[in-house]
Amino acid sequence: MDSAEGDFVWANGSTASLGDIAEVIDAWRSGVLLVPLRERFPFIEFSEMAEGYERGEPVETAWRIVLADDNHISHREMLAALRSNSRLNGMFPFFSHNVLRLAIDPYSRDAGEICIELQGDGRFSVQSSPGGAILADVELADLADMASSFVDSRGELRS
Repeated sequence: MDSAEGDFVWANGSTASLGDIAEVIDAWRSGVLLVPLRERFPFIEFSEMAEGYERGEPVETAWRIVLADDNHISHREMLAALRSNSRLNGMFPFFSHNVLRLAIDPYSRDAGEICIELQGDGRFSVQSSPGGAILADVELADLADMASSFVDSRGELRS
């Protein structure tokens, strides 16, 4: 089950029963939430992130996921510093190709993002989209302040 906007997958699963498929579609379209849907149709699977979107808390859920992810344990100090910044903690964090991306809008990737990449020397490159030019090359102590300088008081990227 995909979202109407973007490419977010709310839930998936498989069954050989055409009747179950029709019932799932009907239940989903009538507004049945994910947990009751899975209780009724055990073949349905969904992520913690899908539940976060459903609760209207995608940003908080994404921060919780990236901070706890052992695949990014080397980024924990950086993540904690960014999360504690008032301009950045409302942005949607996710990793893509080992680059942390802080999206302005969790529902639209077109809204822009800040990209932060750990360099081999322990410094961080910071980029703002669109454009992609490296706008800063900083140490961890200055990272949150530098990244937040790209965001205005309304939570939008500065042009």
